Order: sequence, then structure tokens, then C-alpha cells
Amino acid sequence: MNDLELLDRYGPDAADVSDAALASARARLLAGMDPAAVPGRRSFPARRLAIAGLALAGAVTVAVVVIPRPAARPDAAPTTTPPTTTTAPASPGTGTGTGTGSGTGTDAIRLVAATAPAFPYTISGLGDAVFTADPGGPVIAVYLAEDRSDVYLNSTTEDDGGALSGAGVIDVEIDGRPGRIVAFNGTADDGRPPLTLVWEHRDGVWLRLTGQGRYGTPGALIDLAGKVRDRPQRLHFEVTVGLVPDGWELAAFKDEAILMYRDPVHPETDFHVQWAPRSKPLFRAAEIDGLEKATKVTVQGRPADLFRARDFWMVQTRLADRSIVRVMTPRTFTTEQVLQLTASVRRSR
Repeated sequence: MNDLELLDRYGPDAADVSDAALASARARLLAGMDPAAVPGRRSFPARRLAIAGLALAGAVTVAVVVIPRPAARPDAAPTTTPPTTTTAPASPGTGTGTGTGSGTGTDAIRLVAATAPAFPYTISGLGDAVFTADPGGPVIAVYLAEDRSDVYLNSTTEDDGGALSGAGVIDVEIDGRPGRIVAFNGTADDGRPPLTLVWEHRDGVWLRLTGQGRYGTPGALIDLAGKVRDRPQRLHFEVTVGLVPDGWELAAFKDEAILMYRDPVHPETDFHVQWAPRSKPLFRAAEIDGLEKATKVTVQGRPADLFRARDFWMVQTRLADRSIVRVMTPRTFTTEQVLQLTASVRRSR
């Protein structure tokens, strides 16, 4: 590739990078960090990753330290010096949790047992998938291929968020159900636009399937759509969360170590769980932005730190294997709820 071709493809006037290319770059980055993520496949050199994909991979990290300021705080939130030691439950509850508060200034927060996170579909014959999710976006199953004929599958709406309009849309049928294929203006890893198929998988359930390389043709996409099965795939993270506010959903994750749960009714309201290996240092009170009070507490029988900041709560504790967990919630959670939620976090492996 000469300088002019390089400028045309990646310069300021180049076509926008497609969603598929971004998802591919991020998935390949994560697979490269953890070769076991895709058994039997080599890791991909970092030099082949798109810059946009690297920025996308860092987006959730930024989100972890930014929590929108809630409209109101619950009456139960401490406004005076908290007790020196507060003991949280040693194990997560089953069914509904205890403790209430104002989730958004108007709705009460009720902690309930979290369901194990899973992706509801599998594409037969493509092997294992890796998964990615950005704040506010769907969980995407990414099937990586050695020749970069990658495939992406996620839930969507009938019009795919307005993307399926205008020229270039082909109407098709998948097992008698309606679907549409569209080619995007953006480029994939190989410089060619990927193809996307959006179809009604079953009554009222629409899926989005994107293919590159060998799978970037209408025939290949239609064939793959016929192989999609309602067979959940478990999402594996470094830790599991046993309690979440009623109705809240897993909204984003990164590197299997950072999880974000969000209130779908009020998507600006969320909480984060971050896992770090035992070798990493603990946060000090002086490093907490807007800190109002630092308190020594006990979580699962082990010493922990409760930080009350201007806009959020943070609990920092160690698990049984000495690895570190940090939980950040809005100030609309009560102290009891923050500690209960933190106590429900368990090591997955």
C-alpha cells in the first residue's frame, strides 16, 4: 500500500470505520490478551488492531471512574460520621434482598438475586465465541477466524436502530420470516465493507448478523442465520455478582474484569464492579476524587474500605484469594445496600 492509498483509507477524509470493524478490533484485542479465550487459535499481533478499536476497548475503563450525579440521595445515606465498623453479610441472599433506597430520586432500590449472565444464542458450526459489550449497546458474540472471516451476532430491533433505510437494502426471507441485508460504507479489516443481515428470528425477536470475508455475502449470511440456535452461552468473568437492584441489567464489560450494571428505565444510573489481581495496589483515600469520608468496614469477615465521595460510594475489599474488588454505586444507594452488594461478589475461577 502506497502513501496515497494509506491516506485514502485511514486519513481524515476516509470512510467511517464500521461497527463490525470496531467489534472485531476489540474482540481481537481481548483474545490477544487471553489466548485461552479462543481455544486452538493463535493470538493476533497488536499491530494489526485498528486505532478505533483500541479507543473502544478503553471506553469502559473511562466509564468506571465516571458516575453521573444522581438527582437525589436517599434519607438513609449517611450525612454524619458513619460507624467505625460495619459488618456486611457473609453471603449473598437468594430471592429478594433487604434494604431500600431511592434509585433515581423517585424509585426504590430493592436488591435481588442476580441471574447468571449469558448470551441467549449460538451459531452451530462456528466454534466458541468471545463477547464484547459497550455502555448502552448490546452484548455481541464475535466468532473469530484465522483468515479474518469474522462473524458478529447480537439482538436488535426491526429497523436496526434506523440503520436499515435508504439505498442498498435487499429484502430476503429466512425460513419464511422477513429479513434485510445491507452493506455499510465503512471498511472492515481487509478494507472491504461487511454485510449485515437483520431478520426476525422468531415472533417479535430480531437479530443482527454481520459477516466479513467468506461470510460477507448474502448467501453466506442467510445460511448462517439458519444455524442460529436458542442455546445460551455463559458469559465468564473474573467475579460474579450475587445481588443487583431489581430490574437492572448487565450493560457493559471489559477484559472479564470490569462489569457495569444499569437501570434500563434510567440508563444514566449504573454501578460498576472492578476486579484486580492481588499484586495491584489498593486505592488510598487521597486518590478518591471528591472524597467526603473514608471508613473502615468489614466485608465477608475481611477488612475493607468504604469511601463516601461527592457523587458515589466505593467499597474496596479483598477476596479470599487476596485479589481486589472495588464496587462503585451512586449515592442513591444506602450504606447497607452498598455493603450487601459488595459482599455478594465472588471469585469465578
